[in-house]
Amino acid sequence: MLEGVLLQCGDCGTLLKSAEKAEQHAKENWHTNFRESNEAFVYQVCKVCGKHCVCKTESAMHSKRSGHTEFYDRTAEVAEEEERRKRDNLRQILRVAIDHLNEADTSLAARRRQQLGLPSRPVLEEGQSSLPLAARAEQMAECLRTIQQNHMDDAAKVMKALDSLRMFVRNIAMYPDEEKYRKIRINNAVFQERVGHLRGGIEFLELCGFERTRGGEHLYMPREDVNMDVLYSAANVLNNAIGNP
Repeated sequence: MLEGVLLQCGDCGTLLKSAEKAEQHAKENWHTNFRESNEAFVYQVCKVCGKHCVCKTESAMHSKRSGHTEFYDRTAEVAEEEERRKRDNLRQILRVAIDHLNEADTSLAARRRQQLGLPSRPVLEEGQSSLPLAARAEQMAECLRTIQQNHMDDAAKVMKALDSLRMFVRNIAMYPDEEKYRKIRINNAVFQERVGHLRGGIEFLELCGFERTRGGEHLYMPREDVNMDVLYSAANVLNNAIGNP
């Protein structure tokens, strides 16, 4: 089965394949009301013009506009190709991630704390309002290590979590004034599946600057708390874990 979440414009009904497509649609049409669609992904190709449709609604809209009614359904074929490619790549990617996380865990600072009998996680000293950047990065790496160690038998779950966390960090760094990127509904089904229910996931976001709102329904990062140095450090930790240069 093809993975992903379709976004639907609440103003015109257009179905979009990604957050980037939704952002482009919003800029071009001044539409701002988007929601997740429950419609399943398909891979249908128009036999007449070759247009690729990602759901049955899009296929129906194309037929209505163009009069083209016949499609090649390559959904199963494409899903099988994707799964095969993932099986080939995930083991290698996860192996690199483990190496990077182990390097962070055996850093000189960590070894010295162990030799001195100090806690493995840096703690705030009296009067200190926030952790130094290096210490915060070490805690971020430990959160990722926790996710990896708790799901050693599910490489796909680990990579989804890392990719999702990187998306949150990247969006805020690129669009710090956009509140929608600084607010996460904790009970959102997709967030829970990919990050929320994993030990270390929410903790990583809190180290980036997110805070739980009163009532605990959302994670929120106030605009004044956006710290580019922290976000860049988080992105670097994630890139190292994922295995990117």
